[in-house]
Amino acid sequence: MVHHSQQVLRAADGHEIHLQEWRPDGGCSAVIQVLHGLGEYAARYGRFAESAAARGYAVCAHDQRGHGRHAEQPGYISAKNGWQKLIDDAELVNQFIRGEFESMPIVMLGHSMGSYVAQNFAMYHGPRINGLVLSASTWPSRIRVLLGLLIAHIESWRLGPHKTSRLLHFLGFSSFNGPFKPARTELDWLSRDAAEVDKYIADPLCGGPYSCALWLELARCLLRISSDDELLRISSDLPILITGGARDPVGGEKGMDKLALHYAQTGHQRLKVKIYDDGRHEMLNDINRDEVTADWLDWIATISRT
Repeated sequence: MVHHSQQVLRAADGHEIHLQEWRPDGGCSAVIQVLHGLGEYAARYGRFAESAAARGYAVCAHDQRGHGRHAEQPGYISAKNGWQKLIDDAELVNQFIRGEFESMPIVMLGHSMGSYVAQNFAMYHGPRINGLVLSASTWPSRIRVLLGLLIAHIESWRLGPHKTSRLLHFLGFSSFNGPFKPARTELDWLSRDAAEVDKYIADPLCGGPYSCALWLELARCLLRISSDDELLRISSDLPILITGGARDPVGGEKGMDKLALHYAQTGHQRLKVKIYDDGRHEMLNDINRDEVTADWLDWIATISRT
């Protein structure tokens, strides 16, 4: 039996952090802290959480700023220090987990945008976690990120940080569906499972809009984490799993291999890479999701015993 509950934490600036918690019936051997991706929210990880609970793991996931049912403005984080606030929120949730589960190992699982928050978290709060799963991540091109940052600055000045920009949306997503033409929808790149794509499209809490301020913060973060000097801040002893679909347009096989290479070059020896042939962006919602879930939980089992 899985016990599902919701909590509300309050950040230092008064922001409410809405947290989903799944606990197994009886004791657990580890806790998985989930950081969701751009344009989604914590409750979408319920199916994964139930599978994890069946294996004896608790799962905690919160709606990141600008996301979920309680977002003050969907797709907007903050006009100042927004990315740091995402990291601070993750730290507060981590503190809550530590208080609830005491000495249990904590594995942080970040998906897509959440993987960037997770890496930033590990750089500055590494001792707080015992493992790191990076789903649908990549090693970004710094030239492209710098260009995107410049355009985001211009659009934020032109429109205002709270506003959305068609240009930034186009630059961010226009190429993603190209490899899957003729496509049934504009979001076929998410999953090979048509029902899951349709569910995402029909969900009013998924898919944006995204403010100019969010694009600015995302570009700043990508510049920060795409540096070997920053990767050196992450303990070389931290177990890291880099995983995702080979055909994910966010990074795919090439992007994840490059990310793994940089981790290897910076001395991270407890590194595993698991890439799924033909898989797309949301492997927990793809046609082989049961295999993916089992693989990730198997990996967590190996590190939670050490």
